[in-house]
Amino acid sequence: MSSTATTTTTTTTVQPLRWSAVDLLQGLLSVPSLSGGEAAAVAWFTAALEELGYRAWTDGAGNACGSVGSSHPDAPEILLLGHIDTVPGEIAVRVQDGILHGRGAVDAKGPLVAFAIAAARAATDGSLPDGVRVTVIGAVGEETWGSPGASWLCAHYPTPAAVVIGEPSGWDAMVLGYKGSTFLTASVGTDLSHSAGPEATAPELAFAFWQRVQVWLATHNAGADAPGYATLDGTLRGFSSSGDGLRETATLQASFRLPPGITTTDVASGVAELALQDNVQLTWQPNAEAFRVDKRSPLVAPFMAGIRAAGGQPRIKVKTGTADMNLVGPAWGCPIIAYGPGDAAFDHRPDEQISVAELDSGVDVLHSALPRIAQHLLRQREQVQVTGEGSRA
Repeated sequence: MSSTATTTTTTTTVQPLRWSAVDLLQGLLSVPSLSGGEAAAVAWFTAALEELGYRAWTDGAGNACGSVGSSHPDAPEILLLGHIDTVPGEIAVRVQDGILHGRGAVDAKGPLVAFAIAAARAATDGSLPDGVRVTVIGAVGEETWGSPGASWLCAHYPTPAAVVIGEPSGWDAMVLGYKGSTFLTASVGTDLSHSAGPEATAPELAFAFWQRVQVWLATHNAGADAPGYATLDGTLRGFSSSGDGLRETATLQASFRLPPGITTTDVASGVAELALQDNVQLTWQPNAEAFRVDKRSPLVAPFMAGIRAAGGQPRIKVKTGTADMNLVGPAWGCPIIAYGPGDAAFDHRPDEQISVAELDSGVDVLHSALPRIAQHLLRQREQVQVTGEGSRA
C-alpha cells in the first residue's frame, strides 16, 4: 500500500501591475548600463520588479533577480534569463511613430522587460498555476567575453526545470541554437632590414598568415553559398605594427564563429599549423562552444501555441552569434530555448530600436506560453512521483 506525500507551497499575491511594458522599458533604457557598469540599472530594475510583485534581490554576480509564484524550495522553476548590460553608444530614449529608440532597446532590455511584465501578469491574473515559480534574471556582462553574470549562475545557481533566454528572436519566432566563438591574437616579429632588401617585413608575414587562414576557412566551407549557421567564419578585427629600431612586430586580432561540431580546440589546432611557417605566435581567448537544442524540446510547443494565439505563424531560427544559452545550456542540461520581441538586425546599431507593438506582442506570447510550460512541469513532476511511489509499493 502506498502513501501520498503532502507538499505545502507558498504563493505570492501580486498586486495589479503598475507598469506597462513600454513604460518599464523606457525607464530601464534611461539608466545606462554598459558592461561592467550595470549597478545603477540593476538597482532600478530590482525596485521595479518589487513594484510588480516580485520577491527581488541582487545575487553574488550583481545580476538583477526576481521571483513570482511558489516560494517552496522544491517547486519547479522556470528561469527567464535576459541580460541588462549593453554595448557602448548613447542613443536618446524616445518613442516616435510607435518605435521606441534607445541603447539596449532590442539587445536585450526589450526581451528582459517582456519577461518581467508577462510573468507578473500571469501571477496576477491567476493563469500561472500554483506550485510553480517563475524567476526573471537580468544578467550582467553578457556583452563581454566570458559573460560573467551567466558564468556565475552556472557555478552557483541551482539547475532550473526550464530556461528561456531573453534575446531578440522576433515576437513570432524561437531560437534553438547559437554558434560558438573564440578570439585570436597573432604576432610575428622580425629583425629590421632595409626597405630595399628582399626580406619580408613583419606586417607582410602577418598578412600572409591571415591569407593562409582565409584559404583554410574557404576549404573547410567548400560548397556553402554564404556564411551562415553551418559555416566556420573568421573576421579580422584589428591590425597594428611597431618597431624599436632593431626589431619590428606585427599583431592582428581576429574572431571566429564556430558551427556545431567544430570546437574551439579544433580551430586552435588547425590555425596553429598555419602559424608554423613564419613562427607566428598565437594567443587564444575562447568564449563559448556552439549549442543547439532539438526542435522536439518541450518548450517549443508552448511557444508555438502562444504565437498562434497572438495571431502569428511560428518560426524556428538558429543564429550566427552567441548568447548566454551557449553557457547555461550545457551546464544545466534542462529544456532551454531563446525568445524575445525585437528585430536583431538593430543589435548594436546607432539606430537601435524596437516596435512598441512588437514588444506588446512578445508579452502576449510569453503570457500565453508560461502557464503552458508550468502545466507541463507539474505533469512531469506528478509522473515522477507516481513512478517513485510505484517502485516503493
